[in-house]
Amino acid sequence: MPLAKLAALEEPEISQAQEPTTPVDEWGGLEPTDKKMGLVPLVLDKGVKTTAVGTIYGLDFEIEDDFYTVNVFFDYYNRRLKILHYEAKDYAKMFARLSYLAEANNFDKIFVKANPSDFQRWLSHGYTLEGVLKYFFKGNDAYILSRFTTTERLFSENLIRESELIEKLIYDTPRKKTKNLDKRIKITKASTTNIPELVRIYREVFATYPSPLTNADYINAVMSKNVLFRMAHLDGSAVAAASAEIDFKNSNAELTDCATMSEAQGKGLMQHILMRLEEDLSSQGIMTAYTLSRAQSYGMNCAFYRLGYEFSGRLVNNCDIFGQFEDMNIWVKKLI
Repeated sequence: MPLAKLAALEEPEISQAQEPTTPVDEWGGLEPTDKKMGLVPLVLDKGVKTTAVGTIYGLDFEIEDDFYTVNVFFDYYNRRLKILHYEAKDYAKMFARLSYLAEANNFDKIFVKANPSDFQRWLSHGYTLEGVLKYFFKGNDAYILSRFTTTERLFSENLIRESELIEKLIYDTPRKKTKNLDKRIKITKASTTNIPELVRIYREVFATYPSPLTNADYINAVMSKNVLFRMAHLDGSAVAAASAEIDFKNSNAELTDCATMSEAQGKGLMQHILMRLEEDLSSQGIMTAYTLSRAQSYGMNCAFYRLGYEFSGRLVNNCDIFGQFEDMNIWVKKLI
């Protein structure tokens, strides 16, 4: 596809969402969903099984063995096993355990941010390098690797189109180009009093999403831990939001949950929200900001490129947004 034809990919506003349809909470419909989240069976280990009752996105589980320690997230919603932290003396035993857990739970992807010192061990056991998350470990790079168990999860028919989108950004888009903020718009840090407004934004923009942002209790819980929200008000009405999930141990933060309501699109709100979040992170001594942006969203990729982020890889069929798995682009920026 010639680069000139990629103009059709441009979106009128920087938003993670597709065109909003009727506002809907993912679990607010009258029909059962394909996720089958009423009763969720999970295999935690050989001979250790459980059933979660009610809507479940995932389960955090720590395994301590004589030969390794690994903290895994059973990402039921996205059908993957996500490795949060690991230390190993015997890598082969750890890899075998992870493979068993993925197979037992019918997960077709295992996902890890590996250390620079041992990422090649993952490669030698069938993992695929999908990208480099630069500066992730207090300035040192992390290597993002995945193990796929089905052809459907491994293959994405959109890869060429998504690569051409990145080329268009790099060749044709100026850095640091931001719109002046409308005087009617105020950008502030969100607090617990703003949770109803955040829920309303996310319910309108996202029909489905890989974390329970449409749940007020969830937002309240993550606010009390390590997630900072910024939001924009237009004439006093909340119209856009984004968040930064901070990893203080490794001095990085993921910028995510970007959403702009339809009536506020085209005003450049998201870039200004992201810049304010960067300022918040820098003031707390956080070295690195990164994001995983929907690979087919010209607007979101353009926003991070213009703000000086580096493209450093693509995660294939990484998470479920709008009812289907989507590829995600990795963008990274060193803040301090």
